[in-house]
Amino acid sequence: MIYYAAFPVELAFEGYETFAPEYRSLPFARGCIIVEALSPTSFRIVGLISSEIQDYLQPQFQPGRIIDLYSNSSG
Repeated sequence: MIYYAAFPVELAFEGYETFAPEYRSLPFARGCIIVEALSPTSFRIVGLISSEIQDYLQPQFQPGRIIDLYSNSSG
């Protein structure tokens, strides 16, 4: 990988060695959603595994979307 920046590479990758997110797999009808735990009640979608191609176009499965277990609306 080639990295170009106006600051030292040590500063750009600071904390990279200690970053260890906790991923979970949440099953649904046609596959599973891979999420990263942000708190005990909220998760960020990081991936999707589905047998239905149309699932990958659905906004509710987009990576980066936050799922809150105790809220009716998610952002």
